Amino acid sequence: MKRMSVDQSLLIKYQQTVDELRAVVLNLQQYRARLLEIEKTLKELEKTPDQFVYKAMGGILMKTPKDEILKDLSSEKELLQVRIEEFSKREKMLRERASSLEKQLKSTLTSPGGTAQ
Repeated sequence: MKRMSVDQSLLIKYQQTVDELRAVVLNLQQYRARLLEIEKTLKELEKTPDQFVYKAMGGILMKTPKDEILKDLSSEKELLQVRIEEFSKREKMLRERASSLEKQLKSTLTSPGGTAQ
């Protein structure tokens, strides 16, 4: 009976780790997609000689100084790069934890007295 509670506890930890890993990977994908979008926008803004560009705000377009847009996008880009770095480290740690828990689960299930056949 003791072995079952240990197996159950490991299984719960493993499932929680996998769920958290999925969430981190999803966030990373979203951050990377937004970063790519910002980089493309910055590249296009650098090409235009205009001093003003139009920025979507709600349902309208507002004429905005290009320098202001460049500054805002550059700041957002820096923030995204930091978040991507943090989430990448978290992803690596979660993958290692999931792998370790998986090995523990397999060893408890295949050890004598385990439930695997």
